[in-house]
Amino acid sequence: MAGQDKPPELPSLWAEICFVIVCSMGQLLFAIFLANTLVNQLTLVSALGISSSLSPWLVGSFLLANGISVVVSGSLADLVNPKWLIVGAFAWLTIWNLVGVFSITPSLMVLFFFVRSMQGLAVGVLESAAMSILGRVYKPGQRKNQVFSLMSAMIPMGFGIGALQGGAFSAHLQWVFASTAILSLFCTLAAFCTVPQLKPSVSDQTGEPLSIKHFDYLGAGVGMCGCGVLIFGLTQGAPTDWTPYTYALVIVGVLFFVAFYVIERRASRPLIEHRLWKTPGFVPLIVSYFLDYESFVGGWMFYAVRLFLTIQGRSPIITACYLLPITFAGVIASWIVARTLHLLPGHYILITSMVAFSLGPVFFLPQTVKTTYWALSFPGIILSTFGPDLSFAAASIFITSNVLRSFQGAAGSLIITAQNLSSAIFTAVGDTIGEKVTHAEGYSLDLHALRAIWWFSFGTALLGALICAALVRISKSEEKEHVH
Repeated sequence: MAGQDKPPELPSLWAEICFVIVCSMGQLLFAIFLANTLVNQLTLVSALGISSSLSPWLVGSFLLANGISVVVSGSLADLVNPKWLIVGAFAWLTIWNLVGVFSITPSLMVLFFFVRSMQGLAVGVLESAAMSILGRVYKPGQRKNQVFSLMSAMIPMGFGIGALQGGAFSAHLQWVFASTAILSLFCTLAAFCTVPQLKPSVSDQTGEPLSIKHFDYLGAGVGMCGCGVLIFGLTQGAPTDWTPYTYALVIVGVLFFVAFYVIERRASRPLIEHRLWKTPGFVPLIVSYFLDYESFVGGWMFYAVRLFLTIQGRSPIITACYLLPITFAGVIASWIVARTLHLLPGHYILITSMVAFSLGPVFFLPQTVKTTYWALSFPGIILSTFGPDLSFAAASIFITSNVLRSFQGAAGSLIITAQNLSSAIFTAVGDTIGEKVTHAEGYSLDLHALRAIWWFSFGTALLGALICAALVRISKSEEKEHVH
């Protein structure tokens, strides 16, 4: 059956398994770097000697660089041999994690945030290059469904690993970086041995081999500036009490995106293929995905951890244990997608995922200082985890199956860009909401502030679900070739 055979680029089933795992490590590492920082957000504030108002930058510095990196590397991976992008990104990650070992002191606070940015940069390249190489190696079909479902399972697995890593090393933060450096080194060697050599893509119109000269430098530069300026302005808003320069940054960031749109409409080879924007259901799918993912990570998850650490007074290691169900629920969700995506219309899976996104805030809004974990937190964490894992696999397969083979990295990176930028933006927006309504003294978010953030998160998730239900229609995954 089409789409069921082992790709000819891989010599054996064992080689295929190793290849898929290595390609999925970008998703795993993204979640690890997010989780080990979330559970240590208060510990790091103390270790670095910074104000609590700067705590969103612990996540924001990573997500900012990651979002910028994905914008560029997705298209770049389609124009060069993605193997060397993957190997180079793992090596880069190893080096900067070693630097990070020495950065956790007040005198080197700037270096710490720079290291976090370098982590985000490398992980963005890994995610985009993996989407490119997997989209080119696998034809649409059930085998591809299973591969992308495995990729989505890596996110909850990584979150559980990262939470335990951060909790276990909360008293020895240097080992958070050191242990990740060891993992990155092993991944570098594994990528060198398992990722096949792929020639750059060939133009689907002319048959001409594509190269770096076809890269949209102007669009990439404007897109990077837009992402950077917008996220910086939003994240810096609350710490500076929204001074005029932060408003100006946000406005300039939006103008960069307007310019990006105009440039992409005229580019001979845009970062995102023009046809994708005309695909029925694509624009509302991206909008709903953006809204729901931001409600999950930036609106609910970041501040759920804050509840455990500050309101309920749990230690980082106990908080890490509280988050472990994410791993098991995420793997189950990914398995469900792999088994059903070729049987059910994709929009059913997406709508279900977006309802799941809203369940995190639902179960955390009634929380009090003395609420037991098993009463509300446990079911809320379990159910909400189905949101990102159902949606990522379904959306990725839909997008990569509806563009030309030479645009696989660019198309796949769009999903990652949406989820990472939305997480960064909403973490900053949530911080602003909480800071404006908190009753606590100084810069501290009380339970009243956290509930305000979760109400906004709940409304955002429902809005995304309504957009998806009304405007997105995806037929069940069929065994077919990529579009021509």
